[in-house]
Amino acid sequence: RYKTLTTTPKTIHLEGDHLVGDVKPLMVPKSKVIGSGGAQKGLTLQTAAMARVLSERGTSIAVANNTDWVWNMAREVSKTLDELSPIPAEIELVQKFLKTEISPNFELINMLSCGVGVHHSGLSDEVRSLVEWLAEEGKLRVLCATTTIAQGINFPVSSVFLTSNKYPYGKEMSPRDFWNLAGRAGRMGHDSVGVVGLAVGKEPDKIIEYVSRATGELISRLVNMLDELEKNGRLNELETVIQQEQWEDFRCYVAHLWNEKKNLDAVLADTEQLLRNTYGYGILKASQDGEQKARMLLDATKNYARRLAENPGHVELADMTGFSPEGVGRALAGINQLERKLTASDWTPESLFGESAGIADLYGIMFRIPQLKESLQEIGGEGFDKRRIAEITNAWVSGKSIQDIARDYFRGDENETKAITNACRAIYRSLVNTGTWGLSALSRLSGIDFDSLSESERRRINVLPAMVYHGVKSEDAVLMRMNAAPRSIAENLGKEFRSSIARGADTAGVHEAREFLKSLGTGDWERMRPRSSHLTGRDYKNIWELLSGERR
Repeated sequence: RYKTLTTTPKTIHLEGDHLVGDVKPLMVPKSKVIGSGGAQKGLTLQTAAMARVLSERGTSIAVANNTDWVWNMAREVSKTLDELSPIPAEIELVQKFLKTEISPNFELINMLSCGVGVHHSGLSDEVRSLVEWLAEEGKLRVLCATTTIAQGINFPVSSVFLTSNKYPYGKEMSPRDFWNLAGRAGRMGHDSVGVVGLAVGKEPDKIIEYVSRATGELISRLVNMLDELEKNGRLNELETVIQQEQWEDFRCYVAHLWNEKKNLDAVLADTEQLLRNTYGYGILKASQDGEQKARMLLDATKNYARRLAENPGHVELADMTGFSPEGVGRALAGINQLERKLTASDWTPESLFGESAGIADLYGIMFRIPQLKESLQEIGGEGFDKRRIAEITNAWVSGKSIQDIARDYFRGDENETKAITNACRAIYRSLVNTGTWGLSALSRLSGIDFDSLSESERRRINVLPAMVYHGVKSEDAVLMRMNAAPRSIAENLGKEFRSSIARGADTAGVHEAREFLKSLGTGDWERMRPRSSHLTGRDYKNIWELLSGERR
């Protein structure tokens, strides 16, 4: 049953309750969706069922809170759909890419044969881009996804269904994120009528109230935090509370203001106006009971700025690295506590990613920094200390496949899909974001005099984070990956590129690499493809053109 809460002038005739689909759109027992006394449960399956039914109007998105639920939705929907006949060439191309870059046994491959896709943070940007491309081409019936689907995607869908209005750990989805997801349905130039559904479960009144609120104005996060302090009777402790982790972004903002002014008096004089411009301070001032909170926030901010003025070097490094000033202090302390001082020779692929595993020491420092620690801990598993994460990084950079990394570090008692998902999440969310950020920042905090280094030495240090990001071990392979070449062929392409350029090694850049890739014919791609690959030379060329934007 579907009840409309909000309609447009053109769809007002759809207001009310509607019965949708057959009695049993998914092949699951009734006990999985309805409990004792008729109570609803299994909202994920209900969401999948709605998406399955409405997919007859066009591509339908089913959104769940975590990757396990997304996979389960996709499995159940796939069971009810016949395999596409014939399977479109676009889907076959993506299937061969998945076999080569992830695993021949990857579960998504068979799902795609039924027109069912999966999109979540446990997949690489490349895989998500190719899934989005299939949706753009109208080749998918149902796309099962987490909220990552909302991030800047523009492809035609007829309907969007959400399991919940909350994130995995119970935090309510912001109105902005809700409407960003809902806005995928019936986009301008696509379907004229978009359907957006939200499973109500046992609390229909709360969902109705949420949708009503979501249509209102967005509320400042800062105001919410201050209200929470007041509710707990801790408003007078603001100067102490401001040092806590949830205020990290605020402290970084104040540090940025200080670094811009580099003058304490100027910061103190301008603090109120700067707060008013950016942090919802004006909302506090304008509200009936907000005057006291606004004054206390202003005082706490000024006192924090005074403390920053005592160590301007940390503030400048904070602005450069993206850490908070406190994070900079912890990083510098960690570097100073290493057994020996870091030199330029420590910042080479051989030193960091070789047998000495120098990157393990750097991960140890990253664990001290609040902005990095949480993401690295998300890699998960027992014993996932700095050395374990370093081993995964080394395996990734040295060219090991996702399948091998999943087997060696994430298998445990999990099934293969779960292991591959965890490996992909560890690499594509933690290593390529947090690991590269931390590596780049620590190189700047290491005490190395970059001005005294040659241009080639500086470049070799600067390219190290890119090696982690792209999962390759040479500068030339990084250039190939920066130009969207698949990882499995990047090293071979890099060697060919190096041997083909007439100029010196230090002058080859991203533009030259792109021109090199554009010049390659199908025969060239065929000659350089790994013999074990499921992709032909023509397939590699087609994939590269799609991922690089050369062909849409």
